[in-house]
Amino acid sequence: MSRLKVIFILPYDWGGMPQYTAEVANAVAKYANVMVIGSTGIPKSYFSDDVTIIKIFDKLNFSMNHLHNIISLQSLRALLSFRNIKAIYSIDPDVIHITTPLLPPLAFFLYINRIDRKYPVVYTKHGLYSNSGFFKKLFEEYTLNFFERFISFKKVITHTQHDREELLAIRNLDSAKVTVIPHGTYEFFKQYQKEIPMERNTILFFGNIREYKGLDTLLSAIPIITKRIPALKVIIAGEGDLTPYTPQMEVCDRSTFEIHNEFVPDDLVASLFQRSTLVVLPYTVMSGMSGVLNVAYAFGKPVVVSDVGGLDEAVEDGKNGLLVPPGDPQALADAIIQLLDDQILRSKMEANVKKKADDLSWDNVAKKTMDLYNEISIRDP
Repeated sequence: MSRLKVIFILPYDWGGMPQYTAEVANAVAKYANVMVIGSTGIPKSYFSDDVTIIKIFDKLNFSMNHLHNIISLQSLRALLSFRNIKAIYSIDPDVIHITTPLLPPLAFFLYINRIDRKYPVVYTKHGLYSNSGFFKKLFEEYTLNFFERFISFKKVITHTQHDREELLAIRNLDSAKVTVIPHGTYEFFKQYQKEIPMERNTILFFGNIREYKGLDTLLSAIPIITKRIPALKVIIAGEGDLTPYTPQMEVCDRSTFEIHNEFVPDDLVASLFQRSTLVVLPYTVMSGMSGVLNVAYAFGKPVVVSDVGGLDEAVEDGKNGLLVPPGDPQALADAIIQLLDDQILRSKMEANVKKKADDLSWDNVAKKTMDLYNEISIRDP
């Protein structure tokens, strides 16, 4: 039997979606003929030689942290360039996979070109609702979710059973259409690692600075931790507004912090995770799966994570990390102190993290994804 022809659609090149798409596409390319249709800004270096890149969209210059950039001629041209999606007909794939949130103009051109009526479309729904503030929630939850309903998906992938159950509860979907495929471990960043030693008593808070990430909870926990561990180092790395957190930070010794308030380049991502003793994710809410968690696993780092959403499906309390109640600085501090103080426990967790990373390998993700493709493919067996 000949290999399936699979198209991934990658409409923009910012944030974590290009990396996620590259990981899936590269792994699937071992088992199928893979093409990625995307924007002119797609970094080809992310993809293996087995993946064909077809750049048919103009570069879209905005992100969820800079929504105002959508109002520009360049962005308008980029959004209108999604009409080029009709090029899919000349490729004639067996399966189409959309691995990013479905932008409304892309949904519109998929719909008017009836592409979802001709070809089976798989959609990875990374989260059911926005974890962010009001305006981002309005855009992500209501606008994106509204346009999703225009497209007839053969399969919808969620990353957790928790999200699958919630999605079936809020949408009139056939349960057979919704399947769980875990988020793979982000091995991508390991290509940038160097001989950098772990730094003792160093914790990492990584990712976009958004309210739901619980940075305020971590900052409230720091004075508790430093009473026990005065040499604590807290690395805060990510793009976003730190101004609301300034009063809490000023209460702490400034030497405690190392701040990288920027979109963190790939090579710096690797060094920050290598240097850290453990990674902290004190989220207040969670829909989907945390990419930060999967980067931590790739580098073999134990985690302290809020027990929200489906995070407990990836973190086994006491085995590869510690689960704590959300919004509880004392519980968070106690868990961090426990892991920093107990080297034996930490070493056991590091070994378990490596096993978990193997379970969540992209090859395992690809095999599950290929089973799904074969189920819905229009090609005769």
